[in-house]
Amino acid sequence: MAPTARELLEEAARDGSDLETVARRMLERLSDLTGLSSTYLAETRLIQDEQYIVFAVNRSELFHIPEDVTLPWSEGVCRFVVEGGPHYTAEAQKLFPSSSVARLLEIRTFVSYPVFTAEGRFFGTLCGASKEQVEIQQEVLELMRECARLIGQRLRAEVAPPP
Repeated sequence: MAPTARELLEEAARDGSDLETVARRMLERLSDLTGLSSTYLAETRLIQDEQYIVFAVNRSELFHIPEDVTLPWSEGVCRFVVEGGPHYTAEAQKLFPSSSVARLLEIRTFVSYPVFTAEGRFFGTLCGASKEQVEIQQEVLELMRECARLIGQRLRAEVAPPP
């Protein structure tokens, strides 16, 4: 049985409360629970049409999302999810055929939940991706959604993008 999001957050914050420590540990645990090759926190910069990968945990040599890179927001899978697409699919290229990022990275399984700051401002997304088809249980998807909410509550003004 998967832990609750609050238990996961408490576990992640056990040895440090800064955003990086908590986010990295939470991403590691989500990677273990989902079986996805990469889990990551991305900041969306709408004006620049980019998605910046803040923190990432990668479990595969064949597929990984590096940190400190930007991807075009308008071409990313996350955009389609934020705009109303399903939060989870095991057929990303078929479901989002206009996403060049999904095609170029050969993403098959994709999970994404929006992250909002404590003030309610859209920050970005908490995501996971793999080239393989990965079945994820509903309770783990709900856990990931709640983790996105809790990470958003921890964001401080210096991390959040300007309005």
